[in-house]
Amino acid sequence: MGYKLDLGAWNGVFAVPCCIVDEHLKLAGAAQLKVMLWLLRHSGEELSDEIIASALNMSPADVRDSMLYWKETGVVCENDCIITPPEDDRTVSAPLPAQVAQAVQPAQQIQPPQPLTVPAPEKQEQPAKTGNKPSRALSRPEKPDTVYLAERMNNDESIMFLMHTADEIFGRPTSNNEKETLLLIHEYDGIPVEVLIMLLQYARDIGKCNIRYIEKLAINWSDEEINTLERAEEKIRMLTSGISAAGRIQQIVGQDRHSPTQKEIAYADKWLNSMKLTEEMIRYAYEICVDAKGKYIPKYVDSVLSRWESAGIKTLEQAQEDQLRGKPAPKKQKTVTYDIDQYESTNAIFEEGF
Repeated sequence: MGYKLDLGAWNGVFAVPCCIVDEHLKLAGAAQLKVMLWLLRHSGEELSDEIIASALNMSPADVRDSMLYWKETGVVCENDCIITPPEDDRTVSAPLPAQVAQAVQPAQQIQPPQPLTVPAPEKQEQPAKTGNKPSRALSRPEKPDTVYLAERMNNDESIMFLMHTADEIFGRPTSNNEKETLLLIHEYDGIPVEVLIMLLQYARDIGKCNIRYIEKLAINWSDEEINTLERAEEKIRMLTSGISAAGRIQQIVGQDRHSPTQKEIAYADKWLNSMKLTEEMIRYAYEICVDAKGKYIPKYVDSVLSRWESAGIKTLEQAQEDQLRGKPAPKKQKTVTYDIDQYESTNAIFEEGF
């Protein structure tokens, strides 16, 4: 007589080391956990970045980035996919497949990661600055590695909160590279967590939620010592006002709508919010620029508007009069007249002489 125990979906199970849940569930990102589960399911097979990427609908680069976390934390060894749980790890209730059972090795003592130390940039003789802290050195400091990132997230709730909030703001799990950059901004550039979160929200609101723009903006904030919520709110208010002004300038000069550059924002904020110029004045300065240069050059328009401000010109009529005074008077052309009768008489005498 034969017997069969039908466990349904439980007929096909695979083991998950407890260290994955106990230590890394709160530290690893969604992509990293996804890759690890797939590896455990296919233990013993020859795998590559391309194979994993195809199975999980990910890019090979994202797979490599995810695997870097597991390798640097000592969970996975490259090429062999050996899982090394701690010695005191409990045995899971499900039986280990033969391939995994052979792969499990006694735990190796992993040295805790050392705190991040960023070498100070070499001092160079530069003109002294007053009232401003020195900006980040041109040579980019080394970013913290994944092991140090995991340690900081595990030991500091504010860092953990920053990374989880960044995932929500980005609308996706942030990569290790993005997390490491955020940690660098916080620890090297001195941007507090709450201020950095406001910066991330601002970047998302203007459609520039990418880590390169965020890092550049954070360096500027660090140089301007924007390190409190009050200063961050004021800075965002100014930036938002400048972006709105840039949109109006695009309409005034007939440009297609586009994401303005920092210089365009600065000029627009100056003309509309600081100088309080009318749209007619800006449009007239734009026309002068196009007549002179053949295209729109914000710097040239700014020079025209600044000259008018210095001269006390505040209306379109005054600007037009000033423009007329500045144009050289047209040269008078010599008028040539001809006396037909005199010409014929002279010509007849000339012919009789011959």
